[in-house]
Amino acid sequence: MKIFRQGIRYVGFPILFLSFSTILIEFSGNLWVAYSTLSFLVLMGMTLERFIPFEKTWNGSDSDSRSDLFFFAIQPIVAPLAGSVVAGIVHRSMSVFDGSATSLIGSSLWSQILIGMFFSGLIPYWIHRFSHARDGFLWRVHSIHHSPKRLYWMNAFRSHPINTILNTGGALLPALLLGLHPDAVLIVGMLNNFVSIYNHMNIDFRLGILNRIFNMNELHRWHHSKVPAEGNNNYSSGAFAFWDIIFGSYYLPPKKMDRNLVGLYQPDKFPSRSILKQILFPICKCS
Repeated sequence: MKIFRQGIRYVGFPILFLSFSTILIEFSGNLWVAYSTLSFLVLMGMTLERFIPFEKTWNGSDSDSRSDLFFFAIQPIVAPLAGSVVAGIVHRSMSVFDGSATSLIGSSLWSQILIGMFFSGLIPYWIHRFSHARDGFLWRVHSIHHSPKRLYWMNAFRSHPINTILNTGGALLPALLLGLHPDAVLIVGMLNNFVSIYNHMNIDFRLGILNRIFNMNELHRWHHSKVPAEGNNNYSSGAFAFWDIIFGSYYLPPKKMDRNLVGLYQPDKFPSRSILKQILFPICKCS
């Protein structure tokens, strides 16, 4: 059993990522297959949190559970609506300007996916980085995501609606401007969502050199540190960590992260109890 656990730690994520990619390409354009497979992978991840946890104490319940459930419930509503609105605005704008955007429709599906995966992270990266730059509106919008004191699968869904709209629109915009095929757009979105959920999971995956490619747990845990020198790094929001490497915000020290250092830099300023106050926090600063 110990050998099996070690094997899952080192090869589990690559196998899951390649398997999901293969299924998405084999059934390209099939929304039912895409979402049902992602749901199955989330359930598998929840099991792995118990089988090979990074930190056992993070698997217990805490005072944030009610808020987690609320944001988990609204995310599947806000994100698709944001995507539809952005797509509508871009298509309308393109029609006004004679549809002069770049088109990659003639390229292979594989090449479109790789291009889409790379550029889908650019705008969210800078939105994310600017959110951490100062204690302003964008930080108050983003702070909900950093307020928990542990990391597990539901953290991925813990996002203010404004933050969700910005990230969804920012990730989708390059694909629309580049003229990616709808099947490629769906696959890019699914793979980014898969990694974004898994990199918050309490799973002791160890990617080694693959940490230079994928924005997974070992990297993203440090972004949730309440120590500014550690947390103000690793801003990549999609599947790849390339933008952190390119813009100098890649951070992966050899030590293990302290389980007690997850959370906000200044938790006393955040309305941790009231869901309504958390939603209004970016506007009224109510705590």
